[in-house]
Amino acid sequence: METGSIVEWLKRPGEFVRQGEQLLIIQSDKAANEIEALESGYLDIPPDSPAIGVEVPIGTVLGALLTEAEALARGLPIVLADAHAPKAAPRATAPKLVPSVTEAGLVAASAMTRLPGAERDDVSLYREMVRIRKVEEALARSHQQGLVHGACHTYVGEEAIATAVCAHLTIKDTVWSTHRGHGHALAKGVTARELAAELFGRETGCAGGRGGSMHLFKPEVGLMGTSGIVGPCILLATGAGYTSSLLRDGRVSVAFFGDGASNNGAFHEGLNLAAVWNLPVIFVCENNQYATEVPYATVSKQPDVARKADGYGMPGVVVDGNDVRAVWEAARVAVERAREGHGPTLIEAKTYRTRAHSEGMRDAGYRSVDEIDYWKSRCPIRHLRAQLAAEGVVAVATLDAIDHEIEEEARDAIAFATASGWPDASTAADHVVGWKAGELVGGEVR
Repeated sequence: METGSIVEWLKRPGEFVRQGEQLLIIQSDKAANEIEALESGYLDIPPDSPAIGVEVPIGTVLGALLTEAEALARGLPIVLADAHAPKAAPRATAPKLVPSVTEAGLVAASAMTRLPGAERDDVSLYREMVRIRKVEEALARSHQQGLVHGACHTYVGEEAIATAVCAHLTIKDTVWSTHRGHGHALAKGVTARELAAELFGRETGCAGGRGGSMHLFKPEVGLMGTSGIVGPCILLATGAGYTSSLLRDGRVSVAFFGDGASNNGAFHEGLNLAAVWNLPVIFVCENNQYATEVPYATVSKQPDVARKADGYGMPGVVVDGNDVRAVWEAARVAVERAREGHGPTLIEAKTYRTRAHSEGMRDAGYRSVDEIDYWKSRCPIRHLRAQLAAEGVVAVATLDAIDHEIEEEARDAIAFATASGWPDASTAADHVVGWKAGELVGGEVR
């Protein structure tokens, strides 16, 4: 029988917990996972709830979230961490149970990122890179079949960067991404199903089918949005870092951007402010050599984006973006530095996209076939696989099994997206800031 154990409760009995806030950390046989509240309420941890570190069978109930009346009836001490916390609404149904060990595994697979470990886990890094590659290839085929609406900028060839950086992030850390954001989304905890459904424009997508490829959004896992505009992720990550600095909550924010953004005004503004205010921000430039079809060498006399960090008084690191171990180590140093209050870091990961800028665009003409083939030979997945095989760290059969498992996951994601429904037209105004149907706005009822 499979088991799991509680590592730590993040909330106290009687404390008001908002929906989406982190409740506890659970250790399974696979990973430690932060578990979020499924609804708002006052936390009740009953006397028979398992103690910290005690392994219990899958399915064990750990606690419940109660209304104020229910909490008072059970004699819980009401604790408001925030004086302005709303009261849990009354309900006729039974209180919502805190996720059980079984549910925790499902939550971890659908809305959680792994807790970062002190030691590098090469098998997990391999698995995540393969997941990004297989899902991206499935989405590219779907685009060719007309199933993906709008643009589709794949991350094929650059998987090592998102995988290695996000391995050091918790669910509370934030990521701000670009038009080429599928890999960042997957590495930060968005599931393959949610990603595929979003690109298909379906209601089960991570943004409810409203965003598509370039506007992925899932704050529950710290993915604060991707954008087709070049550069704003730098400023948004800086703002998030400023928030963390004010709150002193230990979070870091990460901006992923391409080499083209390094000549944008937002790059100067964001890095300068982050350095001046010593903010916990990691700026990750994914230098894939081309801004759409413009070679970086033709628009900058300085071949290394990381050298620009000198002008802002922050560390600048150049790393092989196709070596997941090298990126992992650079990210480890940068994240630790940020968490310890030593400020931002600029990491330049030199890499290459081996597919077209966007699906449907030309693949060569502005670059040679020989150049593309050279970079394909430097595939980050093949590189790590060869290292693991040579070192005898893991059996080739195990890696083959991972490949097969992820292929099935990618196929399942496409099938799920295809079977999912379209967003209902009546919900078009949902999530739009400013007005709701029936409100009085500007003297008119809308």
